[in-house]
Amino acid sequence: MNDRPKLTIKKPLSPEKHSQLFQALKPLQTQAVKGKQKELQEQKQKEREAQKKKRAATKIALKWLYEQFPACFNPKDLKPLKLHIDKDILSFLGKENSPSKVKLRYALTYYTNNIDYLEAVIKGTHRYDLEGHQGEEITAEQKAYAQEKLERILQAIKDKKHPKNKSFTQEEADKP
Repeated sequence: MNDRPKLTIKKPLSPEKHSQLFQALKPLQTQAVKGKQKELQEQKQKEREAQKKKRAATKIALKWLYEQFPACFNPKDLKPLKLHIDKDILSFLGKENSPSKVKLRYALTYYTNNIDYLEAVIKGTHRYDLEGHQGEEITAEQKAYAQEKLERILQAIKDKKHPKNKSFTQEEADKP
């Protein structure tokens, strides 16, 4: 059946033998830990490079939007955008030097998550189309959503600056 001998220990290892065994295995354990650490570092480096590429692509797509639609996209005077404006922009993507759909979505996400843009939505009354003409009114629900999103972003920035506060919870405050 099974040709392998059974391994049994009839009596526990002496502390001396246990120590010798531990010392013999220690280099193998440290090599395994170092290997995993190296893998994690390489993975983090790849993630940083991917983020860097994504940021560069987003900047290029934003620049394209600023050039193609200056009445609507202006980095110094942010206006609330018409809902689903991405569908209007799609017809312009076939032109030379235009970004891909994915890069356009990254750029629009970046643009609409900007603190100044969210404040423009909160303070604004109307949304604007690609030509810079006023469109539909901004509803109270949309303003409330923009306010909530702005607060979340500001809180995330605050937590990033003060990481000690992030780990402190109300439960810890209640402990004697």
